[in-house]
Amino acid sequence: MRSQDTTIAALYCRLSRDDNNGSQESMSIENQRQILLDYAAHRRWTVCDIYTDDGYSGTNFDRPDFKRMLRDAEAGKFNCIVAKDSSRFGRNYIEVGRYTEQILPRLGIRFITVNGGIDTHAENDFAPFLFFFDEHHARETSRKVRQVKSSRASQGKFMGSQAPYGYVKSLEDKHKLVIDGEAASFVRRMFSEYAGGDSARMIAGRLNEEGVDSPQVYHDKKEGRVILDSGKRPLWGSCTVIQLLRNQAYIGDLVQGKREVVSFKSTERRLKDPEDWIVVKGTHEAIIDRELWEKAHSKLGRRENARKTKKDSVGLFSGKIYCSDCKSPLAYMRKSLKNGEKGVYRCSRYNNNGVEACTSHYIDESFLAAFVLNDVRLYARLAVAEREQLTKRLLREMSSQHDVKSKALLAHRAKNEKRLLEIASRMKDLFEEKCKGTLSAKVLITMTDAFEKEQCQLEEEQDILAKQIHSAKNTEDEVSGWIDLIERQLDIKELDRITAMELIDCVEVSEARDVNGERRQEVSILYRFVGNLQGHNKKSIA
Repeated sequence: MRSQDTTIAALYCRLSRDDNNGSQESMSIENQRQILLDYAAHRRWTVCDIYTDDGYSGTNFDRPDFKRMLRDAEAGKFNCIVAKDSSRFGRNYIEVGRYTEQILPRLGIRFITVNGGIDTHAENDFAPFLFFFDEHHARETSRKVRQVKSSRASQGKFMGSQAPYGYVKSLEDKHKLVIDGEAASFVRRMFSEYAGGDSARMIAGRLNEEGVDSPQVYHDKKEGRVILDSGKRPLWGSCTVIQLLRNQAYIGDLVQGKREVVSFKSTERRLKDPEDWIVVKGTHEAIIDRELWEKAHSKLGRRENARKTKKDSVGLFSGKIYCSDCKSPLAYMRKSLKNGEKGVYRCSRYNNNGVEACTSHYIDESFLAAFVLNDVRLYARLAVAEREQLTKRLLREMSSQHDVKSKALLAHRAKNEKRLLEIASRMKDLFEEKCKGTLSAKVLITMTDAFEKEQCQLEEEQDILAKQIHSAKNTEDEVSGWIDLIERQLDIKELDRITAMELIDCVEVSEARDVNGERRQEVSILYRFVGNLQGHNKKSIA
């Protein structure tokens, strides 16, 4: 058992972009680490680990290594946290106080700052004032940054991190856009073809067929980044084309300030009212003329008005129906008929990217609803007539599948646990070598960085595995609960959305095929709690 006088310390470092723009060496992560290591070594404390969040704001606590430190705190791996100053721990007055006055004391953990004199094992009436001023600094910094950005945007300066497709930032002035000839030619072509009557999906399909890089791939190549294999690269899609057609930058105008942060403590952004956007005309050279812009937008306006009339339509299976090939959701839409309209589903990836990405997987909602309704009625009758036998059958059929899955998941988790123990042991050895003076700080930082990255990845994977293992354990209670649900559908006449959501986990639909002149399509229904009652076999719809 650990002696109460033995201090095992966790060293915490943090740096955000607002704290350091490359000019304050004293704020650097390396400098913080060295100060904390020297502080611990001078007191002959054992260092459990160094936790580092580089590039994360102190106004919220959704930081990867901070969360890892909390997990280790809950596990009792250390009894003291040391930071360079209170602002490194956080710049949220309420949250910092909650941690230092409630959470850490409950865990028996002491909190110390090298600068500022904070020590939760000693009386420090000034600590709340320090926490308040840390938050005040963040609030004022955020306000000043917003003011500067707004002022520059009003002057017609481009404030985005990435230039719109078809432009690059000027080498002389990063706030000035200049035309990128290669990409600009495709922008002109898109506007011309769309104004000429082609749909966005037709334009995207042709660009994909010709092997034209999508905007993101094109940008990554320009930046010298690693490009994915051709089969995994982002493709042109109708959404991408429409997004470009809406961009006013192509007629030489800048529209900025469309979104704002909800609070300086949050990264969440919300869309501002259009009248509050910052619009400055004629800030840079246009790629297309205003006449072509008006032609394209006349058609775009008609398209959007037509879509608005149907935007509130929700399909019976919306959110539950997927493509069996690419696993994308099937999009619901209303199809006009001579005597009305009907609901249909199509693969959303096909809708956006065309045949280069997938096929339509088109299915009529009324056919699918009738098919699912018959399946529900079948199991409702079976549940009422042979409840005990059905329960045993479901548990038996799922047991073998879940056993195989659980064993594989448990083996993977055990392998990760073994590696995590190896990393912890190796890092402890490194810190001991540093304290003895047999290892330089530079080598320690290099080695611990690599170990910490691997450790973080493994811990994230462990969380995912734990959820998967839990979900694989369908209990008899869950099966019984599902049978209770299905029994109530014995006299069901029509399937509604509420019932579909209660009973069904997801529906997978294959591409239709011709069988002896008859259209056939495979559908797989996975019910909540119990999965596919046919042992993952698909059923065909004629």
